[in-house]
Amino acid sequence: MYKSIVLATCLGFASLNVLATPRTLIPNESQIAFVVKEMGVPVSGEFKRFEAAIDIDPVKPEKSNANMHIEIASLSTGSDEADAIAVDSDWLDKVHAPHAIFKSASIRALGGGRYEAKGTLTIRNKERSLFIQFSSSDQAGGKTVITSDFIIKRSEFGIGGGVWNEGGVVAEEIPVKVKLTLATPVAKTSTSPH
Repeated sequence: MYKSIVLATCLGFASLNVLATPRTLIPNESQIAFVVKEMGVPVSGEFKRFEAAIDIDPVKPEKSNANMHIEIASLSTGSDEADAIAVDSDWLDKVHAPHAIFKSASIRALGGGRYEAKGTLTIRNKERSLFIQFSSSDQAGGKTVITSDFIIKRSEFGIGGGVWNEGGVVAEEIPVKVKLTLATPVAKTSTSPH
């Protein structure tokens, strides 16, 4: 349960990655999911509410940027009890750190529709540098899908303490999987004087 919280935060980072021009996120087609191992048993979860401002220039990727805010209180593992523990003070601390935030500093193209974003991830008000690789794929109808898989280390953000850090009760590494679906770009209309 607690692991789920950590994982969810990590996913928040991932969602921040790059796209074409500022596009509207389609929430019901987007997901930030994670899996935490507690006593060797995988616990999966996701964040239900997050916002992303993504601007990717495939021609000049260095001019791209990505920002994301994830609402910690929206963490869901399917268990109310586990969710309450995950967002409590020992874990994600939603009262004092209500959002996980990712801000890109630079983005570079890796080829074949893949990119790498260097940025800062903030969880529990602790900032850490992070490199995230992601893929950008144009879909039928003009949508764009951004996907990323990466790992976050919970100790770097002080997630989980006390007994949870003893004897490998909760795994240190949390795999995060992000899928962001962006709407078709809105065509700009110009007005000409009469």
